[in-house]
Amino acid sequence: MKRVVVLAFGALMLGLPALQPVAFAQSATEASPALAKTTFNVDNMTCALCPVTVKSAMSQVEGVQSVKIDFKARSATVVYDPALASPETIAAASANAGYPATARS
Repeated sequence: MKRVVVLAFGALMLGLPALQPVAFAQSATEASPALAKTTFNVDNMTCALCPVTVKSAMSQVEGVQSVKIDFKARSATVVYDPALASPETIAAASANAGYPATARS
C-alpha cells in the first residue's frame, strides 16, 4: 500500500510541470492587449547612424514593442500598446533625439 501511494505521488509530481506551461500560455494569451502599429515619416536621417539613434529613442518609450526603420524611405514603423504609448509620445521621443517624426495618415 505504501508503495502505491509513493508511486502515485511520484507520478503526480512528474505530471504537474507538464501542465504549467499550458496554463501559463493560456493566461498570457488572454492577457495580451491589442497592439497598434503606426508608420512615421522621420526627418533628418542622413547617415548610417541616424536609424540607430531613432530606433533607440522610439524604443525607450514605455509600451513600444518593436521599431523597424527604413532608411531609404526615411520612415519608422512602430508596434506599441496604445494603453501605454501614443503616436504623439513616440514622435516626441524621436524629435527629442533630433529627428522630427510625424505619423502617416
